[in-house]
Amino acid sequence: MVKSDKKSTKRGRNDPCHCGSGKKYKDCHLPTEQVARTEQLRLRQAQDSLLPRIIEAAQGVAELLPAAFERFWQGKYAFERMQEPANAQGTDRSLTWEDRGAERFLTWFAFDVRQPDGHTLVEHLVTTEAFTTDPYERSLLTAWQPVRLRPYLVEALKKGQGVTLRDLLSSELRQVADYGASKRLALGEVVVGHLVPADTAPGAEAPTYYLAGAAAQLTDDTAAKLLEYAELHLADMRRRMPAATWADLIDERSELLNHFVTALPTEARDPGLIERIVNEGRIALQLTAESVAALLGRPAPEPTAANPELPAPDQPTAVGEEDPSDARLAD
Repeated sequence: MVKSDKKSTKRGRNDPCHCGSGKKYKDCHLPTEQVARTEQLRLRQAQDSLLPRIIEAAQGVAELLPAAFERFWQGKYAFERMQEPANAQGTDRSLTWEDRGAERFLTWFAFDVRQPDGHTLVEHLVTTEAFTTDPYERSLLTAWQPVRLRPYLVEALKKGQGVTLRDLLSSELRQVADYGASKRLALGEVVVGHLVPADTAPGAEAPTYYLAGAAAQLTDDTAAKLLEYAELHLADMRRRMPAATWADLIDERSELLNHFVTALPTEARDPGLIERIVNEGRIALQLTAESVAALLGRPAPEPTAANPELPAPDQPTAVGEEDPSDARLAD
């Protein structure tokens, strides 16, 4: 196969502009495209520098961390472990949060946890002028205010370029520029994390997204059950808020996604255990398959032969450390 000469297709400054105006490229679209590429690069750089500073700011809200930690991990890990000495010799130095694998928690704390005044840390930082004077960081910070922890299905992969993720709850597609993820993810797997918008490529209709902080990677047998588990909580929320949406649920209880993740097996696939996670969630919330269907506005499910109390396996549909950072990693 003869490789194409990429240089031969590159548009020169004195070539006709691609828009068909008849002008030279340098006198037509080149200047605006150069500006757009510069903006794109600066926003990417701002994204790289901004997130670590948000994580650092999260560690500074020490008085709110213990309660949030318990809420996120449900007692699975002890907050006090984060403060243990770095080694058995009892030195004063302590391991960083990253060393303890808690970046996933701190990202959730910054984006999802509402402080006593009702605002998240990210929302606070938007109004804190001293936090950043960089206009690109401030632009991104403003755009990141509504970002929350959400589950995403891997729809498409471009090795070494990025991935296409579909929001399991809203079905919206997101183009994600994570070159490492494009190599380690597989189609059908689930990513539970925070997607933040950054730069918009010239000619693109939507921004490019990036994974903020650490994310949980789940195998391809978890998507349907994760959705079913989330539906239980949406149904429960509709008991007091009949018009509650996925956005309402995630805004109030996004930690439930981490509860599902941490309950998953970490070694081999175990369909029975995943089924038990959903069943135990239904029992804890005092819901039946029929009550869930009624609260979500769906026909009552047909009972299965295996268990007349359970919905059919294909029934759920979208509506409307030792290391704590380890989740159910894909095999």
